[in-house]
Amino acid sequence: MDKKEMDKKARDESEISVSLSSDPTLIVTDNSGTRKVALTQDKYTIGRDEDNAIRLDSDFVSRHHAYVIRVQSLKSPSMFRIIDGSTSGKLSKNGLVVNAMQSVRSHDLNDGDIVTFAPEVHILYLAPR
Repeated sequence: MDKKEMDKKARDESEISVSLSSDPTLIVTDNSGTRKVALTQDKYTIGRDEDNAIRLDSDFVSRHHAYVIRVQSLKSPSMFRIIDGSTSGKLSKNGLVVNAMQSVRSHDLNDGDIVTFAPEVHILYLAPR
């Protein structure tokens, strides 16, 4: 690999590099690639349908797969919880798996948690530092 290719690779990798932030962040990976989403609002819907705040590109993801809400906590004012299904209570078809170990209906996100929605579709939660 020549210098020009190495510089391009370094730039590409820096596109999703993790910067120190005061906002919790999701690193979203799906069929469209990888992107960062800063969690600045109190609620985000996640799924395949275009009306979701965070749209996931995969036929294995439900139209309204999950949602993330800010919860009050003594240990962190910016704590978020992910909940399986739509905001109306309909569960997703494939559920959620946290850290490749447990299927959950609801989970309080911790720094470094990986939530899997479908093959090759997941989010990485990064708490503020």
